[in-house]
Amino acid sequence: MPNWSNEVPTSDTVRAMPLLRTPTNGQLKACITTPDLIGTCTHFYQGHTTPHLDENCPACKEGVGWTWHGYVGAIMASNRQHFMFEFTAQVGDTLKEYRGLHGTLRGCIITAERMHHRPNGRVVLSCSPGDLAKLNLPDPPDVIACMATIWNLPKETIKGNGQLRNSPSITSDPNLRIVDRLQKQAEARKNGA
Repeated sequence: MPNWSNEVPTSDTVRAMPLLRTPTNGQLKACITTPDLIGTCTHFYQGHTTPHLDENCPACKEGVGWTWHGYVGAIMASNRQHFMFEFTAQVGDTLKEYRGLHGTLRGCIITAERMHHRPNGRVVLSCSPGDLAKLNLPDPPDVIACMATIWNLPKETIKGNGQLRNSPSITSDPNLRIVDRLQKQAEARKNGA
């Protein structure tokens, strides 16, 4: 029998936030609420994006290649909906450049659209600084916990430092673009380093 209540439960579980990508037609306009981007290697497997977790990965066993996806919390300009924004390494480089200029992504106003309005068209992202004093932004979400909830991963897959266990880590070398770092790490794994 259900246990009904007029109170919202308090718990350790992280509620899933909507995950949005750049639409095929039109634009996505939002303001980033997280101070930094975070990403991981993923597979498009069985109809959806899933994280690459370890060497025994089912997608890898079936020969499905991986790519890098990044995530930030953002709030929609039109209706103030708080969501997770997913992007590729190419867009990540644009955000990294903005972060280098401004020291944070929080308050960055983004406009994302696809070239030629194709489902797999390259994403063009423009960034401009917002006035943090006027934006009234919500607290940033725990991006990794939100993505673990979206991907239905157990809590034990999240490390104490907020990384997914057994997921390839992305080393921070400011002289390399994200794509270059991934290629360098893939070569190192291939060579057994």
